[in-house]
Amino acid sequence: MKKVLAFGLALSLLLGCMGMAVGQAEEPKPVILVVSFGTSYNDSRKATIDAIEADIAAAYPDYEVRRAFTAQTIIDILAEREGLEIDNVTGAMERLVADGVRRVIVQPTHIMNGYEYDDMVAEVTAYADQFDFLAIGEPLLTSEADYEAVVEALLAESEFAGEAGTAVVYMGHGTEHAANATYSELEAMMHAQGYSNAFVGTVEGYPTLDGVIAKLTAAGVERVKLYPLMIVAGDHANNDMAGDGEDSWKSRLTGAGFEVECFMQGLGENAAVRARYVEHVQAAIDGGAVAVPKAVSIEPGERDAGKKAILVVSFGTSYGETREVTLDAIEADIAAAYPDWDVYRAFTAQTVIDILAERDGIEIDNVTEAMERLAAEGYGTVLVQPTHVMNGYEYDDLVAEASAYAGCFEAFAIGEPLLTSEADYEAVIDALLADSEYAGSAGVALVYMGHGTEHFANAAYSQIESMMHAMGYGNAFVGTVEGFPALEQVLAEVAACGAEKVVLMPFMVVAGDHANNDMAGDGEDSWKTAFAEAGYEVECVLEGLGQNAGIRALYVAHVQDAIDANGL
Repeated sequence: MKKVLAFGLALSLLLGCMGMAVGQAEEPKPVILVVSFGTSYNDSRKATIDAIEADIAAAYPDYEVRRAFTAQTIIDILAEREGLEIDNVTGAMERLVADGVRRVIVQPTHIMNGYEYDDMVAEVTAYADQFDFLAIGEPLLTSEADYEAVVEALLAESEFAGEAGTAVVYMGHGTEHAANATYSELEAMMHAQGYSNAFVGTVEGYPTLDGVIAKLTAAGVERVKLYPLMIVAGDHANNDMAGDGEDSWKSRLTGAGFEVECFMQGLGENAAVRARYVEHVQAAIDGGAVAVPKAVSIEPGERDAGKKAILVVSFGTSYGETREVTLDAIEADIAAAYPDWDVYRAFTAQTVIDILAERDGIEIDNVTEAMERLAAEGYGTVLVQPTHVMNGYEYDDLVAEASAYAGCFEAFAIGEPLLTSEADYEAVIDALLADSEYAGSAGVALVYMGHGTEHFANAAYSQIESMMHAMGYGNAFVGTVEGFPALEQVLAEVAACGAEKVVLMPFMVVAGDHANNDMAGDGEDSWKTAFAEAGYEVECVLEGLGQNAGIRALYVAHVQDAIDANGL
Protein backbone atom coordinates (compact mmCIF):
# COMPACT_ATOMS: atom_id res chain seq x y z
CA MET A 1 0.00 0.00 0.00
CA LYS A 2 2.81 2.41 0.85
CA LYS A 3 4.56 1.59 -2.42
CA VAL A 4 1.40 2.46 -4.38
CA LEU A 5 1.04 5.78 -2.55
CA ALA A 6 4.69 6.59 -3.09
CA PHE A 7 4.43 5.79 -6.81
CA GLY A 8 1.28 7.88 -7.07
CA LEU A 9 2.92 10.82 -5.35
CA ALA A 10 6.00 10.56 -7.57
CA LEU A 11 3.89 10.38 -10.69
CA SER A 12 1.87 13.38 -9.55
CA LEU A 13 5.02 15.43 -8.96
CA LEU A 14 6.48 14.36 -12.30
CA LEU A 15 3.32 15.30 -14.17
CA GLY A 16 3.18 18.57 -12.29
CA CYS A 17 6.73 19.41 -13.27
CA MET A 18 6.07 18.41 -16.87
CA GLY A 19 2.99 20.60 -16.91
CA MET A 20 4.95 23.58 -15.61
CA ALA A 21 7.69 23.00 -18.19
CA VAL A 22 5.25 22.70 -21.06
CA GLY A 23 2.61 25.24 -20.14
CA GLN A 24 4.27 27.61 -17.66
CA ALA A 25 7.88 28.29 -18.62
CA GLU A 26 9.87 29.73 -15.72
CA GLU A 27 10.20 33.50 -16.00
CA PRO A 28 13.73 34.58 -16.98
CA LYS A 29 15.92 36.11 -14.30
CA PRO A 30 15.89 39.90 -14.09
CA VAL A 31 18.78 41.49 -15.97
CA ILE A 32 21.31 44.20 -15.23
CA LEU A 33 22.53 45.51 -18.58
CA VAL A 34 25.93 47.19 -18.12
CA VAL A 35 26.50 49.72 -20.90
CA SER A 36 30.01 50.95 -21.67
CA PHE A 37 31.57 52.98 -24.46
CA GLY A 38 33.89 50.01 -24.96
CA THR A 39 37.55 49.53 -25.85
CA SER A 40 39.61 47.40 -28.22
CA TYR A 41 42.44 47.21 -25.64
CA ASN A 42 41.85 43.73 -24.21
CA ASP A 43 44.06 43.96 -21.12
CA SER A 44 42.46 47.23 -20.03
CA ARG A 45 38.97 45.91 -20.76
CA LYS A 46 39.56 42.88 -18.53
CA ALA A 47 40.90 45.03 -15.70
CA THR A 48 38.12 47.63 -15.93
CA ILE A 49 34.84 46.85 -17.72
CA ASP A 50 35.05 43.12 -16.94
CA ALA A 51 35.84 43.97 -13.32
CA ILE A 52 32.89 46.37 -13.01
CA GLU A 53 30.53 43.77 -14.44
CA ALA A 54 31.97 41.10 -12.13
CA ASP A 55 31.47 43.28 -9.05
CA ILE A 56 27.87 43.99 -10.07
CA ALA A 57 27.26 40.28 -10.68
CA ALA A 58 28.67 39.42 -7.25
CA ALA A 59 26.49 42.03 -5.57
CA TYR A 60 23.31 40.89 -7.36
CA PRO A 61 23.41 37.08 -7.70
CA ASP A 62 19.67 36.97 -8.44
CA TYR A 63 20.21 39.01 -11.62
CA GLU A 64 21.80 38.05 -14.90
CA VAL A 65 24.43 40.58 -15.95
CA ARG A 66 24.66 41.41 -19.65
CA ARG A 67 26.88 43.74 -21.64
CA ALA A 68 26.38 46.38 -24.34
CA PHE A 69 28.80 48.86 -25.92
CA THR A 70 27.82 52.21 -27.41
CA ALA A 71 30.81 52.49 -29.77
CA GLN A 72 29.84 50.59 -32.91
CA THR A 73 33.37 50.97 -34.28
CA ILE A 74 34.76 49.06 -31.31
CA ILE A 75 32.04 46.42 -31.59
CA ASP A 76 32.98 45.90 -35.24
CA ILE A 77 36.72 45.74 -34.51
CA LEU A 78 36.24 43.10 -31.82
CA ALA A 79 33.93 41.06 -34.02
CA GLU A 80 36.33 41.05 -36.98
CA ARG A 81 39.58 40.77 -35.05
CA GLU A 82 38.60 38.29 -32.37
CA GLY A 83 35.16 36.92 -33.22
CA LEU A 84 33.88 38.58 -30.06
CA GLU A 85 30.20 39.44 -30.41
CA ILE A 86 28.97 42.36 -28.29
CA ASP A 87 25.55 43.99 -28.59
CA ASN A 88 25.01 47.68 -29.13
CA VAL A 89 22.28 49.19 -26.96
CA THR A 90 19.43 48.61 -29.40
CA GLY A 91 20.57 45.06 -30.03
CA ALA A 92 20.76 44.38 -26.30
CA MET A 93 17.27 45.79 -25.69
CA GLU A 94 15.82 43.76 -28.57
CA ARG A 95 17.44 40.63 -27.15
CA LEU A 96 15.93 41.32 -23.72
CA VAL A 97 12.48 41.65 -25.26
CA ALA A 98 12.93 38.47 -27.34
CA ASP A 99 14.11 36.54 -24.26
CA GLY A 100 10.99 37.51 -22.31
CA VAL A 101 12.87 39.36 -19.58
CA ARG A 102 10.42 41.38 -17.46
CA ARG A 103 12.71 43.35 -15.10
CA VAL A 104 15.68 45.31 -16.44
CA ILE A 105 18.20 47.64 -14.82
CA VAL A 106 20.47 49.52 -17.24
CA GLN A 107 23.68 50.71 -15.60
CA PRO A 108 26.11 52.81 -17.66
CA THR A 109 29.82 52.94 -16.92
CA HIS A 110 30.00 56.44 -18.38
CA ILE A 111 31.75 59.01 -16.23
CA MET A 112 29.27 61.82 -16.86
CA ASN A 113 25.88 62.71 -18.28
CA GLY A 114 27.21 63.51 -21.75
CA TYR A 115 26.17 62.72 -25.31
CA GLU A 116 26.86 58.98 -24.93
CA TYR A 117 24.65 58.82 -21.88
CA ASP A 118 21.90 60.93 -23.48
CA ASP A 119 21.87 58.70 -26.56
CA MET A 120 21.78 55.58 -24.41
CA VAL A 121 18.86 56.90 -22.36
CA ALA A 122 16.93 57.73 -25.54
CA GLU A 123 17.53 54.25 -26.96
CA VAL A 124 16.62 52.49 -23.72
CA THR A 125 13.50 54.48 -22.85
CA ALA A 126 12.00 53.62 -26.24
CA TYR A 127 11.49 50.13 -24.77
CA ALA A 128 9.91 51.28 -21.50
CA ASP A 129 6.54 49.70 -22.32
CA GLN A 130 8.12 46.32 -23.10
CA PHE A 131 8.97 45.45 -19.50
CA ASP A 132 7.26 45.26 -16.13
CA PHE A 133 10.14 47.29 -14.65
CA LEU A 134 12.87 49.27 -16.41
CA ALA A 135 15.25 51.58 -14.56
CA ILE A 136 18.37 53.44 -15.65
CA GLY A 137 21.31 54.02 -13.32
CA GLU A 138 23.35 57.21 -13.19
CA PRO A 139 26.87 57.81 -14.52
CA LEU A 140 29.82 57.83 -12.14
CA LEU A 141 29.85 61.58 -11.44
CA THR A 142 26.29 62.77 -10.94
CA SER A 143 25.72 63.83 -7.32
CA GLU A 144 27.92 65.75 -4.92
CA ALA A 145 28.32 62.51 -2.96
CA ASP A 146 29.64 60.86 -6.15
CA TYR A 147 32.35 63.49 -6.51
CA GLU A 148 33.36 63.11 -2.88
CA ALA A 149 33.51 59.31 -3.22
CA VAL A 150 35.59 59.46 -6.40
CA VAL A 151 38.01 62.02 -4.95
CA GLU A 152 38.40 59.77 -1.93
CA ALA A 153 38.88 56.71 -4.14
CA LEU A 154 41.57 58.38 -6.24
CA LEU A 155 43.51 60.36 -3.68
CA ALA A 156 42.96 59.15 -0.13
CA GLU A 157 45.52 56.37 -0.49
CA SER A 158 47.69 58.07 -3.12
CA GLU A 159 51.36 58.31 -2.19
CA PHE A 160 51.54 61.55 -4.18
CA ALA A 161 48.59 63.40 -2.64
CA GLY A 162 49.90 66.51 -0.92
CA GLU A 163 53.51 65.81 -1.86
CA ALA A 164 55.43 69.09 -2.15
CA GLY A 165 56.64 69.88 -5.64
CA THR A 166 54.53 67.09 -7.16
CA ALA A 167 51.24 67.40 -9.04
CA VAL A 168 48.76 64.61 -9.70
CA VAL A 169 47.21 65.35 -13.09
CA TYR A 170 44.18 63.53 -14.49
CA MET A 171 43.45 63.58 -18.22
CA GLY A 172 39.79 63.40 -19.19
CA HIS A 173 38.33 63.15 -22.66
CA GLY A 174 36.33 66.39 -22.81
CA THR A 175 33.09 67.06 -24.67
CA GLU A 176 31.03 69.86 -26.17
CA HIS A 177 28.13 68.69 -24.00
CA ALA A 178 27.16 70.86 -21.02
CA ALA A 179 28.32 68.02 -18.77
CA ASN A 180 31.93 68.97 -19.58
CA ALA A 181 31.68 71.17 -16.47
CA THR A 182 32.11 67.91 -14.53
CA TYR A 183 35.88 68.22 -14.90
CA SER A 184 35.97 71.64 -13.26
CA GLU A 185 33.79 70.48 -10.39
CA LEU A 186 35.95 67.42 -9.80
CA GLU A 187 39.09 69.56 -9.55
CA ALA A 188 37.29 72.04 -7.28
CA MET A 189 36.19 69.16 -5.05
CA MET A 190 39.74 67.82 -4.91
CA HIS A 191 41.01 71.19 -3.73
CA ALA A 192 38.12 71.58 -1.27
CA GLN A 193 39.00 68.20 0.27
CA GLY A 194 42.61 69.26 0.77
CA TYR A 195 44.23 67.81 -2.36
CA SER A 196 45.47 71.11 -3.74
CA ASN A 197 48.17 69.44 -5.85
CA ALA A 198 45.59 67.53 -7.93
CA PHE A 199 44.50 68.91 -11.30
CA VAL A 200 42.15 67.84 -14.08
CA GLY A 201 42.38 68.62 -17.79
CA THR A 202 40.84 67.32 -21.00
CA VAL A 203 41.89 66.32 -24.49
CA GLU A 204 38.91 67.88 -26.27
CA GLY A 205 37.28 70.33 -23.87
CA TYR A 206 37.87 72.61 -20.90
CA PRO A 207 40.19 72.69 -18.95
CA THR A 208 42.82 72.44 -21.68
CA LEU A 209 46.38 71.20 -21.23
CA ASP A 210 47.60 74.78 -21.65
CA GLY A 211 45.43 75.77 -18.70
CA VAL A 212 46.75 72.87 -16.63
CA ILE A 213 50.35 73.81 -17.43
CA ALA A 214 49.65 77.39 -16.34
CA LYS A 215 48.32 76.14 -12.99
CA LEU A 216 51.28 73.80 -12.50
CA THR A 217 53.71 76.63 -13.20
CA ALA A 218 51.92 78.96 -10.78
CA ALA A 219 52.01 76.26 -8.10
CA GLY A 220 55.78 75.77 -8.47
CA VAL A 221 55.43 72.12 -9.46
CA GLU A 222 58.53 70.13 -10.50
CA ARG A 223 57.14 66.62 -10.96
CA VAL A 224 53.90 65.47 -12.64
CA LYS A 225 52.18 62.12 -12.14
CA LEU A 226 49.82 61.57 -15.10
CA TYR A 227 46.69 59.41 -14.89
CA PRO A 228 43.78 58.89 -17.30
CA LEU A 229 40.42 60.10 -15.98
CA MET A 230 38.71 57.46 -18.09
CA ILE A 231 37.19 54.10 -17.23
CA VAL A 232 39.66 52.24 -19.43
CA ALA A 233 43.27 53.03 -20.24
CA GLY A 234 42.71 52.81 -23.97
CA ASP A 235 43.70 54.80 -27.04
CA HIS A 236 43.60 58.25 -25.41
CA ALA A 237 45.63 57.08 -22.42
CA ASN A 238 48.22 55.23 -24.51
CA ASN A 239 48.61 57.89 -27.17
CA ASP A 240 47.24 61.33 -26.18
CA MET A 241 48.47 61.01 -22.61
CA ALA A 242 51.51 58.71 -22.54
CA GLY A 243 52.53 58.58 -26.20
CA ASP A 244 55.89 59.70 -27.56
CA GLY A 245 54.38 62.05 -30.16
CA GLU A 246 55.14 65.74 -29.84
CA ASP A 247 51.50 66.55 -29.01
CA SER A 248 51.10 64.01 -26.23
CA TRP A 249 50.63 65.28 -22.68
CA LYS A 250 53.79 63.51 -21.61
CA SER A 251 55.82 65.23 -24.34
CA ARG A 252 54.33 68.67 -23.79
CA LEU A 253 54.71 68.54 -20.02
CA THR A 254 58.28 67.32 -20.40
CA GLY A 255 58.92 70.14 -22.86
CA ALA A 256 57.55 72.59 -20.31
CA GLY A 257 60.26 71.50 -17.87
CA PHE A 258 58.40 69.00 -15.69
CA GLU A 259 59.60 65.54 -14.71
CA VAL A 260 56.76 63.27 -15.91
CA GLU A 261 55.65 59.77 -14.90
CA CYS A 262 52.64 58.09 -16.55
CA PHE A 263 50.33 55.59 -14.87
CA MET A 264 48.26 53.43 -17.23
CA GLN A 265 45.37 52.71 -14.87
CA GLY A 266 41.78 53.17 -15.95
CA LEU A 267 39.29 54.24 -13.28
CA GLY A 268 37.65 50.82 -13.55
CA GLU A 269 40.73 49.29 -11.94
CA ASN A 270 39.94 51.16 -8.73
CA ALA A 271 37.84 49.00 -6.39
CA ALA A 272 36.20 52.01 -4.76
CA VAL A 273 35.17 53.43 -8.14
CA ARG A 274 33.66 50.06 -9.04
CA ALA A 275 31.81 50.08 -5.72
CA ARG A 276 30.25 53.41 -6.69
CA TYR A 277 28.77 51.82 -9.81
CA VAL A 278 27.33 49.05 -7.64
CA GLU A 279 25.70 51.69 -5.45
CA HIS A 280 24.23 53.32 -8.56
CA VAL A 281 22.66 50.00 -9.52
CA GLN A 282 20.96 49.84 -6.12
CA ALA A 283 19.81 53.44 -6.44
CA ALA A 284 18.24 52.59 -9.80
CA ILE A 285 16.46 49.59 -8.29
CA ASP A 286 15.20 51.69 -5.38
CA GLY A 287 14.40 54.76 -7.46
CA GLY A 288 11.60 53.27 -9.50
CA ALA A 289 10.86 52.50 -13.12
CA VAL A 290 11.26 54.69 -16.18
CA ALA A 291 7.90 56.28 -16.89
CA VAL A 292 6.22 55.41 -20.18
CA PRO A 293 5.55 58.72 -21.99
CA LYS A 294 1.88 59.54 -22.46
CA ALA A 295 0.73 60.74 -25.83
CA VAL A 296 -0.73 64.23 -26.11
CA SER A 297 -4.45 63.98 -26.77
CA ILE A 298 -5.29 67.50 -27.94
CA GLU A 299 -6.29 68.31 -31.49
CA PRO A 300 -4.20 71.16 -32.94
CA GLY A 301 -5.85 73.91 -34.91
CA GLU A 302 -5.33 74.34 -38.62
CA ARG A 303 -1.57 74.81 -38.90
CA ASP A 304 -0.01 77.65 -40.84
CA ALA A 305 3.68 77.02 -41.58
CA GLY A 306 4.28 80.77 -41.84
CA LYS A 307 2.76 81.50 -38.45
CA LYS A 308 5.69 81.44 -36.01
CA ALA A 309 5.97 81.77 -32.24
CA ILE A 310 8.80 81.96 -29.72
CA LEU A 311 7.76 80.76 -26.28
CA VAL A 312 10.11 82.22 -23.65
CA VAL A 313 10.06 79.96 -20.59
CA SER A 314 11.31 81.15 -17.20
CA PHE A 315 11.15 79.83 -13.67
CA GLY A 316 9.36 83.05 -12.80
CA THR A 317 9.37 85.47 -9.89
CA SER A 318 6.80 87.20 -7.71
CA TYR A 319 9.06 90.27 -7.40
CA GLY A 320 7.47 92.68 -9.87
CA GLU A 321 10.30 95.19 -10.16
CA THR A 322 12.99 92.62 -10.92
CA ARG A 323 10.67 90.83 -13.34
CA GLU A 324 10.29 94.02 -15.35
CA VAL A 325 14.03 94.62 -15.71
CA THR A 326 14.98 90.96 -16.30
CA LEU A 327 12.36 88.61 -17.77
CA ASP A 328 10.41 91.40 -19.47
CA ALA A 329 13.67 92.78 -20.85
CA ILE A 330 14.80 89.40 -22.21
CA GLU A 331 11.46 88.88 -23.92
CA ALA A 332 11.56 92.43 -25.33
CA ASP A 333 15.04 91.89 -26.77
CA ILE A 334 13.94 88.63 -28.40
CA ALA A 335 10.83 90.28 -29.81
CA ALA A 336 12.91 93.14 -31.24
CA ALA A 337 15.35 90.69 -32.85
CA TYR A 338 12.58 88.58 -34.41
CA PRO A 339 9.73 90.88 -35.48
CA ASP A 340 8.22 88.17 -37.70
CA TRP A 341 7.68 85.91 -34.72
CA ASP A 342 5.04 86.24 -31.99
CA VAL A 343 6.62 86.09 -28.51
CA TYR A 344 4.79 84.32 -25.69
CA ARG A 345 5.62 83.71 -22.02
CA ALA A 346 5.40 80.68 -19.74
CA PHE A 347 6.64 80.06 -16.19
CA THR A 348 7.63 76.68 -14.78
CA ALA A 349 6.98 77.59 -11.11
CA GLN A 350 3.28 76.99 -10.53
CA THR A 351 3.54 78.57 -7.09
CA VAL A 352 4.71 81.85 -8.65
CA ILE A 353 1.97 81.64 -11.29
CA ASP A 354 -0.66 81.20 -8.55
CA ILE A 355 0.70 84.09 -6.45
CA LEU A 356 0.64 86.48 -9.39
CA ALA A 357 -2.88 85.44 -10.36
CA GLU A 358 -4.26 85.87 -6.84
CA ARG A 359 -2.25 88.91 -5.75
CA ASP A 360 -1.91 90.91 -8.96
CA GLY A 361 -4.49 89.47 -11.32
CA ILE A 362 -1.71 88.55 -13.77
CA GLU A 363 -2.44 85.39 -15.78
CA ILE A 364 0.64 83.47 -16.91
CA ASP A 365 0.60 80.07 -18.59
CA ASN A 366 2.58 77.10 -17.36
CA VAL A 367 4.37 75.13 -20.09
CA THR A 368 1.53 72.72 -20.83
CA GLU A 369 -1.02 75.52 -21.04
CA ALA A 370 1.25 77.53 -23.33
CA MET A 371 1.88 74.60 -25.68
CA GLU A 372 -1.82 73.82 -25.91
CA ARG A 373 -2.57 77.48 -26.60
CA LEU A 374 -0.03 77.60 -29.44
CA ALA A 375 -1.38 74.39 -30.94
CA ALA A 376 -4.98 75.58 -30.69
CA GLU A 377 -4.12 78.89 -32.35
CA GLY A 378 -2.68 77.10 -35.37
CA TYR A 379 1.01 78.01 -35.15
CA GLY A 380 3.03 76.04 -37.65
CA THR A 381 6.48 76.86 -36.26
CA VAL A 382 7.28 77.01 -32.55
CA LEU A 383 10.60 77.64 -30.83
CA VAL A 384 10.86 77.30 -27.05
CA GLN A 385 13.65 79.40 -25.51
CA PRO A 386 14.36 78.91 -21.78
CA THR A 387 15.87 81.61 -19.59
CA HIS A 388 17.30 78.98 -17.25
CA VAL A 389 20.95 79.41 -16.32
CA MET A 390 21.86 75.73 -16.80
CA ASN A 391 20.65 72.34 -17.99
CA GLY A 392 19.12 71.38 -14.61
CA TYR A 393 15.89 69.80 -13.44
CA GLU A 394 13.77 72.76 -14.56
CA TYR A 395 15.21 72.54 -18.05
CA ASP A 396 14.82 68.74 -18.19
CA ASP A 397 11.18 69.02 -17.17
CA LEU A 398 10.61 71.78 -19.71
CA VAL A 399 12.11 69.68 -22.52
CA ALA A 400 9.98 66.67 -21.61
CA GLU A 401 6.80 68.72 -21.27
CA ALA A 402 7.24 70.81 -24.41
CA SER A 403 8.58 68.01 -26.61
CA ALA A 404 5.38 66.04 -26.08
CA TYR A 405 3.65 68.64 -28.29
CA ALA A 406 6.23 68.61 -31.10
CA GLY A 407 3.86 66.69 -33.36
CA CYS A 408 1.29 69.49 -33.14
CA PHE A 409 3.47 71.78 -35.29
CA GLU A 410 5.08 71.74 -38.71
CA ALA A 411 8.43 72.68 -37.14
CA PHE A 412 9.50 72.67 -33.50
CA ALA A 413 12.75 73.38 -31.60
CA ILE A 414 14.03 74.07 -28.09
CA GLY A 415 16.86 76.54 -27.43
CA GLU A 416 19.65 76.04 -24.93
CA PRO A 417 20.03 77.50 -21.42
CA LEU A 418 22.46 80.32 -20.72
CA LEU A 419 25.48 78.15 -19.83
CA THR A 420 25.74 75.28 -22.28
CA SER A 421 28.85 75.60 -24.45
CA GLU A 422 32.36 76.77 -23.60
CA ALA A 423 31.66 79.87 -25.71
CA ASP A 424 28.63 80.58 -23.50
CA TYR A 425 30.80 80.64 -20.39
CA GLU A 426 33.27 83.00 -22.03
CA ALA A 427 30.47 85.32 -23.19
CA VAL A 428 28.86 85.40 -19.73
CA ILE A 429 32.20 86.17 -18.06
CA ASP A 430 32.85 88.98 -20.53
CA ALA A 431 29.35 90.36 -19.91
CA LEU A 432 29.82 90.31 -16.14
CA LEU A 433 33.45 91.27 -15.70
CA ALA A 434 34.97 92.93 -18.77
CA ASP A 435 33.73 96.36 -17.68
CA SER A 436 33.55 95.78 -13.92
CA GLU A 437 35.27 98.44 -11.85
CA TYR A 438 36.42 95.77 -9.39
CA ALA A 439 37.63 93.12 -11.88
CA GLY A 440 41.21 92.22 -10.97
CA SER A 441 41.21 94.44 -7.87
CA ALA A 442 43.62 93.14 -5.25
CA GLY A 443 41.57 94.30 -2.29
CA VAL A 444 38.07 93.37 -3.52
CA ALA A 445 36.50 89.94 -4.02
CA LEU A 446 33.57 89.65 -6.43
CA VAL A 447 31.30 86.89 -5.13
CA TYR A 448 28.38 85.54 -7.16
CA MET A 449 25.67 83.57 -5.38
CA GLY A 450 23.95 80.86 -7.43
CA HIS A 451 21.03 78.71 -6.41
CA GLY A 452 22.63 75.26 -6.53
CA THR A 453 21.00 71.96 -7.40
CA GLU A 454 21.33 68.22 -6.88
CA HIS A 455 21.30 67.85 -10.67
CA PHE A 456 24.62 67.07 -12.36
CA ALA A 457 24.43 70.52 -14.00
CA ASN A 458 25.48 72.00 -10.65
CA ALA A 459 29.03 71.61 -12.02
CA ALA A 460 28.39 74.76 -14.08
CA TYR A 461 29.22 76.85 -11.01
CA SER A 462 32.67 75.32 -10.67
CA GLN A 463 33.35 75.69 -14.37
CA ILE A 464 32.41 79.36 -14.53
CA GLU A 465 34.63 80.19 -11.55
CA SER A 466 37.46 78.20 -13.09
CA MET A 467 37.07 80.03 -16.39
CA MET A 468 36.89 83.40 -14.62
CA HIS A 469 40.28 82.69 -13.10
CA ALA A 470 41.67 81.37 -16.40
CA MET A 471 40.53 84.59 -18.12
CA GLY A 472 42.42 86.71 -15.60
CA TYR A 473 39.69 87.46 -13.04
CA GLY A 474 41.34 85.80 -10.06
CA ASN A 475 39.30 87.82 -7.57
CA ALA A 476 35.93 86.46 -8.80
CA PHE A 477 34.26 83.57 -6.99
CA VAL A 478 31.02 81.62 -7.35
CA GLY A 479 29.11 79.78 -4.63
CA THR A 480 25.63 78.35 -4.16
CA VAL A 481 22.84 78.37 -1.62
CA GLU A 482 21.93 74.70 -2.05
CA GLY A 483 24.86 72.98 -3.74
CA PHE A 484 28.62 73.02 -4.28
CA PRO A 485 30.56 75.25 -3.80
CA ALA A 486 28.92 76.07 -0.49
CA LEU A 487 29.36 79.36 1.39
CA GLU A 488 32.08 77.82 3.57
CA GLN A 489 34.17 77.03 0.50
CA VAL A 490 33.73 80.56 -0.85
CA LEU A 491 34.71 82.08 2.48
CA ALA A 492 37.92 80.02 2.43
CA GLU A 493 38.75 81.08 -1.14
CA VAL A 494 38.12 84.74 -0.42
CA ALA A 495 40.30 84.56 2.69
CA ALA A 496 43.12 83.06 0.63
CA CYS A 497 42.99 85.88 -1.92
CA GLY A 498 43.60 88.55 0.72
CA ALA A 499 40.58 90.71 -0.05
CA GLU A 500 39.31 93.27 2.44
CA LYS A 501 36.01 94.05 0.71
CA VAL A 502 33.40 91.67 -0.75
CA VAL A 503 30.90 92.65 -3.42
CA LEU A 504 27.98 90.22 -3.40
CA MET A 505 25.87 89.67 -6.52
CA PRO A 506 23.21 87.09 -7.44
CA PHE A 507 24.15 84.58 -10.14
CA MET A 508 20.49 84.25 -11.05
CA VAL A 509 18.43 85.69 -13.88
CA VAL A 510 16.23 87.62 -11.45
CA ALA A 511 17.10 89.23 -8.13
CA GLY A 512 14.24 87.61 -6.26
CA ASP A 513 13.78 85.88 -2.92
CA HIS A 514 17.22 84.26 -2.74
CA ALA A 515 19.00 87.50 -3.65
CA ASN A 516 16.99 89.64 -1.24
CA ASN A 517 17.07 87.24 1.69
CA ASP A 518 19.74 84.50 1.41
CA MET A 519 22.29 86.88 -0.07
CA ALA A 520 21.51 90.43 1.09
CA GLY A 521 19.22 89.83 4.06
CA ASP A 522 19.94 90.85 7.63
CA GLY A 523 19.31 87.38 9.04
CA GLU A 524 22.12 85.49 10.76
CA ASP A 525 22.26 82.92 7.93
CA SER A 526 22.57 85.38 5.05
CA TRP A 527 25.75 85.66 3.01
CA LYS A 528 26.00 89.36 3.84
CA THR A 529 26.01 88.57 7.54
CA ALA A 530 28.53 85.74 7.15
CA PHE A 531 31.04 87.90 5.29
CA ALA A 532 30.52 90.84 7.62
CA GLU A 533 31.15 88.63 10.65
CA ALA A 534 34.30 87.33 8.93
CA GLY A 535 35.60 90.91 8.97
CA TYR A 536 34.92 92.07 5.42
CA GLU A 537 33.35 95.27 4.23
CA VAL A 538 30.31 94.02 2.30
CA GLU A 539 28.47 95.60 -0.60
CA CYS A 540 25.37 93.92 -2.06
CA VAL A 541 24.35 94.53 -5.66
CA LEU A 542 20.74 93.43 -6.24
CA GLU A 543 20.87 93.03 -9.99
CA GLY A 544 19.72 89.84 -11.72
CA LEU A 545 21.65 88.52 -14.71
CA GLY A 546 18.73 89.53 -16.92
CA GLN A 547 19.56 93.19 -16.32
CA ASN A 548 22.84 92.74 -18.16
CA ALA A 549 22.55 93.58 -21.86
CA GLY A 550 25.33 91.11 -22.73
CA ILE A 551 23.48 88.27 -20.98
CA ARG A 552 20.26 89.13 -22.80
CA ALA A 553 22.17 89.18 -26.09
CA LEU A 554 23.32 85.62 -25.39
CA TYR A 555 19.72 84.44 -25.01
CA VAL A 556 18.94 86.10 -28.35
CA ALA A 557 21.92 84.28 -29.84
CA HIS A 558 20.58 80.98 -28.50
CA VAL A 559 17.30 81.64 -30.29
CA GLN A 560 19.23 82.12 -33.52
CA ASP A 561 21.26 78.97 -32.87
CA ALA A 562 18.04 76.98 -32.51
CA ILE A 563 16.61 78.53 -35.69
CA ASP A 564 19.78 77.70 -37.64
CA ALA A 565 20.19 74.19 -36.24
CA ASN A 566 16.61 73.25 -37.05
CA GLY A 567 16.13 75.15 -40.28
CA LEU A 568 13.23 77.20 -38.92
